[in-house]
Amino acid sequence: MWHRLKTTGLQMLASFLLVRCALLTLFVPLDIWISSKLMGFYGVSAIANQELLAFLLSPAGFLLSLWFVTQLSFAFFVEHSTISILLAQHDLGKRSILDTFGLILQRSFRVAKVVLAQSVGISLLLATLVWCGRWIYGLMLNDWDINYYLSHQMSSLWVAVGLLIMITLPCVLFVLRYWASWWLALPLSLFQNCSQWKLFKQAQRLSQGIYPHIVVGHIVWLFSRAAIIAIIAKGILFVLEPVLHWATYDPERYPWLMLATVLLIGVGFLLSFVDRFIYASCQYYVLRLQTKRLKLVNEEDRVAGLMQSTERRILLSCVMALFIVFAAFNGYSDVRHFVGHLQTNTSGYVTAHRGGGFEYPENSEAGIQYSISLGIQSTEIDVQVTKDGQVVVFHDRDLGRMLGVPLVVEDVNYADIVAAYQDNDRIPPPLLTQLLDNYADDIEFNIELKRYNQRLELASAMAELLPRYQQAMIVSSLDTELLSQLMSEMAATRPEQLRYALIYAASVGESQLEREVDMLMISDQWLNAWRIIEIQQREQEVLVWTVNNSAAMQRLFLLGVDGIITDEPKLALDAKLVIEGMDFSERALRTLRHWLLF
Repeated sequence: MWHRLKTTGLQMLASFLLVRCALLTLFVPLDIWISSKLMGFYGVSAIANQELLAFLLSPAGFLLSLWFVTQLSFAFFVEHSTISILLAQHDLGKRSILDTFGLILQRSFRVAKVVLAQSVGISLLLATLVWCGRWIYGLMLNDWDINYYLSHQMSSLWVAVGLLIMITLPCVLFVLRYWASWWLALPLSLFQNCSQWKLFKQAQRLSQGIYPHIVVGHIVWLFSRAAIIAIIAKGILFVLEPVLHWATYDPERYPWLMLATVLLIGVGFLLSFVDRFIYASCQYYVLRLQTKRLKLVNEEDRVAGLMQSTERRILLSCVMALFIVFAAFNGYSDVRHFVGHLQTNTSGYVTAHRGGGFEYPENSEAGIQYSISLGIQSTEIDVQVTKDGQVVVFHDRDLGRMLGVPLVVEDVNYADIVAAYQDNDRIPPPLLTQLLDNYADDIEFNIELKRYNQRLELASAMAELLPRYQQAMIVSSLDTELLSQLMSEMAATRPEQLRYALIYAASVGESQLEREVDMLMISDQWLNAWRIIEIQQREQEVLVWTVNNSAAMQRLFLLGVDGIITDEPKLALDAKLVIEGMDFSERALRTLRHWLLF
């Protein structure tokens, strides 16, 4: 008995791993293709920053969300249905992985119909959330900058979210009612040869007497799952961190580091399998108990599908082998890129955020002078245009945070801003021309274009101003429309040393503008190691913002970014000195450690 159970468990684990690899191989290219087509239907090749929310709330974005919801539910079902079939085969004394896959393929159309039918309720819920959420999106557009909206109109946001919950609550209850009633339809579709309507009616009758148990069980399962995952993740990080620190300080300990990596990956897959196994076992044995108790489905009908022989075993074996070869090739390619990445020199530069970081007032001349005194390569400043067409170095929409004065920059003349600062005995923000005339020979300016409306005057003002300067500069922006307009207007007058940078706060897909700029400025939270390699292979620079602690700086420099933006430029220079003092083996091992923890 123990031998049979152990054999079946190993078969379930092997089946789970093969199914997961197959789903990733099939769905990832399909996801990319569908995303690109829907974004093309929306009218763009990618969505970034402010456009992201607009796309997700559009009909095309809704279809993309619906696709991912359906795909994820289908993938989850396929994984745990594999375990359900092997449990049923264990009851019959049959243990064949090929038979399991063959049965899934034979019933794939029926399974797909069940999943699609059940996703109608989820789609209804999602549609309600999306279309009611457009109101929140409209409020955000009033100020264009979402961060400003969150900072200044948080009470309105909470009211909107509360109303959204109240509006969608009936829909949630409606979906929950029918989804729980049809919970047993999915495993039943694997074992029953009957019409779709009869299948749902049987599932409803089987679930009717245990409906409260299904709902409560899922609530307990979801909360327990979240708590257990959090505890395990915390435990793994707690154990892994000292192991990695221990292994990276001595090259002879490298095999132990590789062992820790393999164990981490294995634990992740094993925990995922255990999660699917618990869910599938509960669903299968509830179905078995209900069919026996209610006698709505006799035992022969329930296992009829399992008794069918699977044909074309050679074809199934070849397909599985192809998936394994494809996954191995991808793994080899990734390792090769990583080794090449380790062999490159780490020479990232430091950019002071908003002029000079925390040392002096933001975007001030004193901050620029401090950055120059440190000898760093670049300083980042923010610019926007005033009512009288002056390009002022200033970050916020208004003077509220800096002075407590409710003057909106775009609605007043530069003289009004100067007067407000002088009334408060403060030094007014400089014009961009002042800084470029005085300091462009001493430091590279990274000029971020900002607007809090939908007008393009700033692009025209910059297109007129920048050709006067031949020093090295970067012009960057979160706003794809504004940056595109500037690049278009400067197509014939662009100075030789001027570079363009697109700032990414969030994105879906790849923008055409992303390919046209010289560098990408990416938030640390949206960056991963493979993304760094991908961008640099296109001969573009990667600049990361805004990094303010030494450990994160060292990690990014070791991962090979071209530069970081920081409020602590002196700390960043010290972090570079630490890295420069490492030999190659230590740097390679530390890079591998950061790669695994990225």
